[in-house]
Amino acid sequence: MFKPTVMLLAIASCACAQTPQQLLQLTQDTYQYPDGYELKGKGFVQAPGSSWQVSFDVGLAAAPTPFSSPRPPAMLSGRVGGQIHFVNVLGGSDEKPTDVSIPFVVAGLHKIAENVESVTETGSETLPLNAAPCACRVLQVQYKAPPDQTKSAPVSYSICSDKRSDKHLVLKKVMLNPIGRRGTGPPVPWTITFDTAEFHRPAPAWLLDLKELPAFRTHKEWTDLPAPDFKLADLDGNSISLSSLRGKVVLLDFWSVSCGPCTREIPIIEAAGEAHKADLVVWGISFDQPQQDKKWLVQHQRTLPTLSDTDFVVSDLYRVPGIPAMVLIGADGMVNQYWDGEVPQSDIESAIQRATGHS
Repeated sequence: MFKPTVMLLAIASCACAQTPQQLLQLTQDTYQYPDGYELKGKGFVQAPGSSWQVSFDVGLAAAPTPFSSPRPPAMLSGRVGGQIHFVNVLGGSDEKPTDVSIPFVVAGLHKIAENVESVTETGSETLPLNAAPCACRVLQVQYKAPPDQTKSAPVSYSICSDKRSDKHLVLKKVMLNPIGRRGTGPPVPWTITFDTAEFHRPAPAWLLDLKELPAFRTHKEWTDLPAPDFKLADLDGNSISLSSLRGKVVLLDFWSVSCGPCTREIPIIEAAGEAHKADLVVWGISFDQPQQDKKWLVQHQRTLPTLSDTDFVVSDLYRVPGIPAMVLIGADGMVNQYWDGEVPQSDIESAIQRATGHS
């Protein structure tokens, strides 16, 4: 039986023998193969020209993994959000920002040594950890751009090391990212700080709750409701309205090129559209810019017909809780099925057959 002991990590000195590249890899190893940990901190961001600073809670945690050879990767996850605070730091009269989306990428640390183009050590600073000062080395990391995206700005990490425990922790991360959920505004600095770390401990309750979440959810509250009508442009600028498709069964697939589960489902959705093309109309609804979607679809040899919802109009209309999400609409214009998450192909096929009268 696992008998947990809690070690509060309080580090006063920096282990500086590693090269910047080695330190980055060792830090990633700390997050990927732990004995169970929980890190707590805060995030801060301020929109350009705004008097308001937005702060929010950040947490990273991993469940202990058994000692075996080879040792399995840890169950790890993070959460951002929690209690969000707005502080008028400049004393201006402008209103609180309303379009604030906190992307998990601003807090993610378990892949910081992957797809690296260059690492530069830019200085040092002392930050608090478990109420004790900790000397940190500051690394600036430039990552390679994904094939279908432009290169992002470098990310700064302040890393505290401990020779005794072999732990290397990011106590501060600064990266540029748009502040709005539409992702089209100018990139602004997001600062994440961690000031509490516990190792050799069981998984916190919120992480265990995530483990129990189903792969997908069915939103029965939408069943047999009229599907909200909308009009969107496809990737070539042609206008499509849902009402014009009345008489056909319609499958709406909410997706984004940056969503791994979304792109994994696309071949299944394309196959369903082809198998039932006499009775079914399939439309992807993407949050990305049209040119980005077109480029991705060509590069990955995918053919999903896609509508552009860059302003989240239809997403808000259907109250999409997260992506991937799918809505199956009957020929009578009523919602037949509504899922979010990765839906098994058999469930999608069965629902389409019932909706088209071929079950």
